[in-house]
Amino acid sequence: MIGVGFIEDTLEPLRRGGFDLATALEAGGFSESDLDLPGFRLSAEQYGRLWLSIAQIMSCEYFGFGARPMAPGSFAMLCHAVISSQTLEHAVRRSLRFLNLVLGEPKGELVIEETSASVILRETAPPRPAFAYRTYFLLLHGIVCWLVKRQLEIRELHYRGPLPSGREDHRDFFGTKVDFDRPQTMLTFDRALLSLKVRQTEKTLQGFITGAPANILGRYRYDRGAASATRRLLRELPPTEWPSFAEMAARLDLSEPTLRRHLAGDGESFSEIKEEIRRKLALDWLLRTAKPVGQVAADLGYTEPSAFHRAFHKWAGCSPGEFRRSRGK
Repeated sequence: MIGVGFIEDTLEPLRRGGFDLATALEAGGFSESDLDLPGFRLSAEQYGRLWLSIAQIMSCEYFGFGARPMAPGSFAMLCHAVISSQTLEHAVRRSLRFLNLVLGEPKGELVIEETSASVILRETAPPRPAFAYRTYFLLLHGIVCWLVKRQLEIRELHYRGPLPSGREDHRDFFGTKVDFDRPQTMLTFDRALLSLKVRQTEKTLQGFITGAPANILGRYRYDRGAASATRRLLRELPPTEWPSFAEMAARLDLSEPTLRRHLAGDGESFSEIKEEIRRKLALDWLLRTAKPVGQVAADLGYTEPSAFHRAFHKWAGCSPGEFRRSRGK
C-alpha cells in the first residue's frame, strides 16, 4: 500500500507545472479530500494508474525531473532494449545507457569495486527531490529484479539532497536505510549479483510492460518474502550453527514444500542464500581480519579446507591466500 506522503510526492510535479489534478485523481480512484483521511492508502494498482496518468498529462514518465522529458512509451522501449541481455551486468549497463540518452541528467554510471557495484547518478544541477531519486532507482531496480527473477539486496543508498521534513518513510522504502545529504546519489549492491543470468524472455515481456509500474512497486521489495526471512535468520547465527532446511521451515512455521515453493517464487533457493552469505563473510574476513585461511574455512562451516578453496575460487577466481595477498593483507 502506498501512503499519503508518496501520493503527495507524485502529485507535486502536476501542481508545480500548473496542471489540473482532476484527470490524475480520477485515474487513481480517489479525491483530493481523501488525502486528509487518517490512514489513507492506495493499492499498488491504484497508484500505478495514477503514475501512468500523470506521465501522460506531463508527457514525461520521469515527472519532469530529468534534463530532458522521458516521453511516454520510453519505459516500454527500455524493457525491449534490455530483454536480450545475458547477465545482470549487461542489463544494468544497457539500462543506464538508455536512460542517459533519454534523460540527459541525472546520468547513471556503473562503478565496480572489489566486492561491490554501485550505480552513481552524476549531476551538474542542484540536488533533485528525494522522490526523483526514489523514482529513478525504483524503475531501474524493478526492471533488473524482474529480469533475473529474484529480489536483489541493496547494500547502501545515498541521496544528494536532504530528507524532506517529516518524511521518515523515505529512509526505508528499498529495505535498506537511505542516507541523505551525501556527496553523490548512489545505489550499492554485491558485485557477485552482476553475474546473475537473465531469466525472462520476449514471451514474458509484454505482460511485464502491461503490468508496470504497479508490478514493481512491491514485488521486489528486498525486506519481504520467504527469501528475506530465511536470510535474516541465517545472518543471526554463525554458519557453524545454521539450521537444516527442515529446521528452517519449522522456524518459519512453514512446511518444507511450502518454503521451497516460496523461495522459488522469490527466485532463490536455500543453498543459494547460504552460499551468498558465506561468500560475503569470507570476503569480509579475508579483507578486514587476520584470521588464518583455515580458520575462515572452519568458521564458515566447511569441514574440509579443500571444499572452501573450491568454493572461493568459484566466487573470486583465485585462492583465498592469493585474494588476501593481492589486497595487501
